Amino acid sequence: MDEYQQTGQGQGPPLPDKPYYEEPAAGARYGQAQYGQQDYQHHHQGQHEGRRKKARNGVGAGRIVLVSAISAIIAALLVLLVMPALFGVNPYDLVTGKVKKNQTATPVSSAAKVTNVVSTSQGAADVSTIAKKVTPSIVNVNVSSTTQGNMFFQSSVQEGTGSGVIYTADGYIITNNHVVEGAQDITVTLASGTELKAKVVGTDPENDIAVIKIDKTGLPPINIGNSDNLVVGQLVVAVGSPLGFEQTVTAGIISALHRNLAADSQTGQSNVLTDLIQTDAPINPGNSGGGLCDGGAQLIGINAMIASESGGSVGIGFAIPVNTAKRVADAIIAGKAVSHPYVGVQGQSVTTDVATQYNLPVTEGAMVTSVMPGSSAEKAGLKSGDIIVSADGQPVKTIDDLIAAIRKKNVGDKISVTYYENGSKKSADMTIQEEPANLN
Repeated sequence: MDEYQQTGQGQGPPLPDKPYYEEPAAGARYGQAQYGQQDYQHHHQGQHEGRRKKARNGVGAGRIVLVSAISAIIAALLVLLVMPALFGVNPYDLVTGKVKKNQTATPVSSAAKVTNVVSTSQGAADVSTIAKKVTPSIVNVNVSSTTQGNMFFQSSVQEGTGSGVIYTADGYIITNNHVVEGAQDITVTLASGTELKAKVVGTDPENDIAVIKIDKTGLPPINIGNSDNLVVGQLVVAVGSPLGFEQTVTAGIISALHRNLAADSQTGQSNVLTDLIQTDAPINPGNSGGGLCDGGAQLIGINAMIASESGGSVGIGFAIPVNTAKRVADAIIAGKAVSHPYVGVQGQSVTTDVATQYNLPVTEGAMVTSVMPGSSAEKAGLKSGDIIVSADGQPVKTIDDLIAAIRKKNVGDKISVTYYENGSKKSADMTIQEEPANLN
């Protein structure tokens, strides 16, 4: 009895002296306390009531889980149906995967949608397309000459390689004068690999242009562009035979225009090339005489020279404008003399050091060192020592600037110059003349 009391069951009514059952051990077999019959019934009723409560609690929890699951499904359906509609998408299309086909968002640039155009005047920017159109019109020019031996040295053969551009279908080719200058044998290799002998038709050292001829018709002449419409930054493609590697294509941009550079010929005679196109398209020895083309696969220049301390390309190359090359080539092919505008002055560039040494009124310009008798310059009153500082309103900072301004004119045109004479600023008009033949 003490054992049950300690379990917190409480004090029950007084137990009888004898067990209520005839076999008191029976209750012990089932673990029942020796309570009275009434207490025994109350005890079992409490246990049954607890089981019923647990059952009811279990049913309630199941209902909560079921309701929550149904609510979640309904919420998901609402999101699936309502949210797409807010963005103008058909929910059915979203489920069936049709949305991707009907998207109208602003497209991101892709290779398939990019238009390969630099501008309406420059043509396609795809270098491979340009190369495909141009390379059939570019040739390799191999030259050789034999030096005469003497009692000390044996004769030797000198060889060189350059490039050329097919100008007409009947075999006229434009190249540089310095490529064929002094050559005794000229071999032209076409893009097809065919080799043909060529002869010099005529040359113009002053513009570094030469025309050679091969005996073949049906050739693919290059398309001629207009070098007066060029802009800095536009795409250009150079094609030629650098270091003898025929049909080499390189690309770049026009870096600058109207460059004037002094160049020495193979005979040692110095000349000024004017109005040159500067490009960063790689040009190397052997490219001379080849084509510089624009985005429309049109010839805009004849590659002529590079500025380099190493002898190889450093991204500073120069080409003769095609308008100059065409004017010279047309005159040579027609058997006419190439016109060279002239006013009859020779001079040198004014520098800061020269200005300081001679106490000149300006630190840049073209100083006249001699005036040819009977020339336009003499008739206009120019004298040795005068310093020309502008021509037709454009600054003249060097003698090359003056030469370039004169060469842009035609024979018979007028050119106005501003100059200093003994510190006094003056102006004069001169008529462009044809350069005398004995000066060529």
